[in-house]
Amino acid sequence: MNRQRLETFWDVFMLFMAIANLGLILFDLTYISLRPRYIQHAPAIVRWYDPYKGIEPHWTTDSYKQIADSLYDQWKKKGALPEKELQAFGDTLFALSVRILSERPYERFGLMAYQELLKNKVKTFIEQQYGEKSRSTQAFRRFWNLTSTNAALHLDFYHRELRYLLEVNYYRHYDLSGDYVDKFWKLDLPFLLFFWVEFWGAWFVAIRTRRYAYWWMYPVAHWYDVLALTPLKSLRWFRLLRIWNLYLRLNRSKVINFSSTLVARFLTQQSRLIAKAISDEVAYQILDQIKKQVERGEEVKQMVYILEEMRPTLCALLVEEAGPLIGTFRQNPALLQMVEDSVVQSVEKELPSLPGLPRERLLILVRKAARQTTEKLLGNLEAYLSSESGKKVLHDIVAGVIAHFIERLRSPELQVQLQRSLTTTLTQLQRNFRQTALPPSDSGTKE
Repeated sequence: MNRQRLETFWDVFMLFMAIANLGLILFDLTYISLRPRYIQHAPAIVRWYDPYKGIEPHWTTDSYKQIADSLYDQWKKKGALPEKELQAFGDTLFALSVRILSERPYERFGLMAYQELLKNKVKTFIEQQYGEKSRSTQAFRRFWNLTSTNAALHLDFYHRELRYLLEVNYYRHYDLSGDYVDKFWKLDLPFLLFFWVEFWGAWFVAIRTRRYAYWWMYPVAHWYDVLALTPLKSLRWFRLLRIWNLYLRLNRSKVINFSSTLVARFLTQQSRLIAKAISDEVAYQILDQIKKQVERGEEVKQMVYILEEMRPTLCALLVEEAGPLIGTFRQNPALLQMVEDSVVQSVEKELPSLPGLPRERLLILVRKAARQTTEKLLGNLEAYLSSESGKKVLHDIVAGVIAHFIERLRSPELQVQLQRSLTTTLTQLQRNFRQTALPPSDSGTKE
């Protein structure tokens, strides 16, 4: 297997891994809203995933369901039960029905629609079977007034229509921080570790193959990976860009080639619209969170912390790269030409018009002197910055500049100014996102 095939195979594998990870994220985000459907059609998913979200059956509706299930199972097994036993079960279930109506256990997690549906189904059943229009409490009393003649009908209706509505209700636990229990990170962590290993491996390969001019250019070019691999919920959606990048690479290599089809063009158009809407909203929410942090002064503190932590690295980087950078300037003919032209233009403008003055020859000598002076200056500067004394001087200058910035950032007056300026800028950016997201107004509409 040659190198190109191996890279293509790896890209395909990474694409499937990224899609699987994104599918898992979508499943987690939609789990609460789709949980009632999972209960109906895939209860095994609910039994598996409820513990990850800190969900357990609500004690009131779960007790209701267990007692009613026990009664239903005994009835199916024996075919009949004594009147007193039916009456005892019925009284218990009616008491739990009244408790549900008064305590409203569905309300806490936004499931009141299911409680209303439970209540309305019982009222409708009583009205259709017995022609009695009654309030909720009376309807439940009539429904659970079980006898040997109506038990089969009532229990069959419970198992077919009511049991699911009881099973939908749940209680969700809180963690020590006050947020809901959410252990999705346990499922996401293997993907995150795998992608981090892949990222560092790709960075190492990029350095070995000299894909970029500088070693630090890889994370800059793959900024979306750096954000996507940050273990924050709000940044998970940047993994979409990883999938898109992999798709483009495979499309260029002709492994995947849907771009010429009508469906692909339609999906591309729609995906751009959706991506813009999602990116605008995500950007708006990110800006809102950043603005709140700025108002609390956290961003300024983080700037100070980052500068303090990065000071040794920045000093070392600038000291090591200063000499080669000057050498790059020396090898750039455009820079030397610019210096020559600037000096010649200045001299030509100031040079007096005297009879017999060899103007053109003087300008040629000035151009030559400007080039030689610039080359010598840059050469001396490169040699000096490459020496130990030059490095020490440059290190002290850079360290002093950073220390001055840190000291200024710590002053209360500057912190207030920065907070005010950042908050104003972020607010304006949020307004711009909202304005671009609004549909164009109809010029013919009258207010």
